[in-house]
Amino acid sequence: MGCALVVVTALATGATVAGCSTSSSAPSASSAPAARNRSPTTTVHPSAVTRTEVPLVDTTRPVVSAGVVLATQRNLPTFVWTPAGPGPFPLVVFVHGYDSGPLDYQRFCSTLASAGYVVAAPSFPQEDPARGFPLDETHLADEAADVTFVITALAKGGGASRVDASRVAVVGHSDGADVALLVGYGTGSVDPRVGAVVADAPDPMSVQPMASHVPLLLVQGTADSVVPYSDSQTVYGQVDAPIFYVSLIGADHLPPIAGGTPWTPVLDSAVAQFLNGTVAGRGPDGGTLTAALAASPLVRFESKG
Repeated sequence: MGCALVVVTALATGATVAGCSTSSSAPSASSAPAARNRSPTTTVHPSAVTRTEVPLVDTTRPVVSAGVVLATQRNLPTFVWTPAGPGPFPLVVFVHGYDSGPLDYQRFCSTLASAGYVVAAPSFPQEDPARGFPLDETHLADEAADVTFVITALAKGGGASRVDASRVAVVGHSDGADVALLVGYGTGSVDPRVGAVVADAPDPMSVQPMASHVPLLLVQGTADSVVPYSDSQTVYGQVDAPIFYVSLIGADHLPPIAGGTPWTPVLDSAVAQFLNGTVAGRGPDGGTLTAALAASPLVRFESKG
């Protein structure tokens, strides 16, 4: 048993209290059938979110770069934001981008958790510079397997009573969006437990996507200075699934999700409403989301499937 940092933030006051919680090593990942046609999760929007750090370790797979084994196991320290209340809550695995880490997205993860989700954000060894390994973007398939491992670990770990493992979504930004697409639609890497995917500023998929009923929220700023806006347009054509495509007119790459821009509340609301109406099954439906997005002057909206 190890000690993990706990931070409780009262959303109304901004007060923060730190403490300690215990956690245990996670089991090896295994697949499970996706649950369909479930009844809605009953929840209320909590006023507080608890953040813990869980030291997940996959002992079955190494960290490899250019054919060199850098570590014999994959250490995946994972920050978990949990809303107040008994739960269980749907699980969202958040996948960070290149040359960044989970806490660079803590505003977004905390905000999403406050809408009634357990949000788990692992640190990926070859994308997070804090890990000390050479950064390497060529191992996204390994990170897709990491996401599957994290889902299994949290479904079976000490906090499993707070997690509704029958309701799982994956949300990613930039390289993390590429990983989310692999977990949702990539041939050979799909996790059947995932019921919804959010991809913010992805690259085109490099593998053949599988036709799927799993809905996708695709988001990108039209003035993205890192990933060409045309890349999300390509993804929109590649993925054969129900897609809500949100173009944030005039927005750049990181600022909308990092916070403090006019597009930030639009992004936050779109993600929460999409997950509420899909994986959580507690509304609003797709038509309501479509109407809300179409009415925003900051958004160009398309959908298919």
